[in-house]
Amino acid sequence: MGSKRLDTVADLVRHGLNAQVECRSCRRVVIIPASRLRDQCFAKSIPMKLALVAQHLRCSCGHRGAKIDATGTMIDRGS
Repeated sequence: MGSKRLDTVADLVRHGLNAQVECRSCRRVVIIPASRLRDQCFAKSIPMKLALVAQHLRCSCGHRGAKIDATGTMIDRGS
């Protein structure tokens, strides 16, 4: 079993993972589909490196900056 190098949003998409985003201020955690995060990066011309994307994200509490981790958790779309 090997490990996967996950440095960019494209890496998450390629491996079928989602992004677990945690606010560094209020600790709110949200799971976002990596493809949606990729589309937002394209729309706002943000480089795809996870560290740079994390600096651009803004929480509903108003704080900018987050911690991004990869997760394989499925997202319930509320059929």
